[in-house]
Amino acid sequence: MARDTRERLLTTARDLVHASTYADVGVDDVCRAARVNKGSLYHFFPSKQALGLAVLDRNWELMRALLDQTLGVQGPPLDRLDAFLAGYASMMRTMREHLGVVPGCPLGNLAAELSAHEPVMRARITEVLAAWTDRIADVVREAQARGDVEPTLDATSAARAVVACIQGYSVLAKAEDDPEALDPLRPLVRTLLLLPR
Repeated sequence: MARDTRERLLTTARDLVHASTYADVGVDDVCRAARVNKGSLYHFFPSKQALGLAVLDRNWELMRALLDQTLGVQGPPLDRLDAFLAGYASMMRTMREHLGVVPGCPLGNLAAELSAHEPVMRARITEVLAAWTDRIADVVREAQARGDVEPTLDATSAARAVVACIQGYSVLAKAEDDPEALDPLRPLVRTLLLLPR
């Protein structure tokens, strides 16, 4: 029962933050939507920041699962990266169906909103973005080893550019409330990695 309550609070907070912003979602909002009293929330999350960190970690857990499902399989590296980008776009479509809006990248939204004034959140967001970048850099290195990508290209810089493209297109999809705004992302990333240096 306690685990169910914690999960309901976390899922509710995540959905509310995605549909709005971290700053706009109060503890009372989460408790009301989850139908849980405030004491129960504070039992699991001693502060709003603790709840926010749990939301961030859940977002990373879901992103990491997508990375594992697409990048952590056999096959040509650039095809696996393409599968990740397709999966990401599919995730945005699913979130739109669930929330009624395209929320943009859950990790990017928190980074944009909180990094300037929440040092604890900024530190965790930085770790998460670095781990995401590392996963993509590994795929770029594999593609380089196969001769698919220029070997002199710095894999980490290329991976950061890919994450930046994902973030930029996510902002466009959010602004336009249209997950189809992510469609150019896949060919753009492939072109970015294949450009002669």
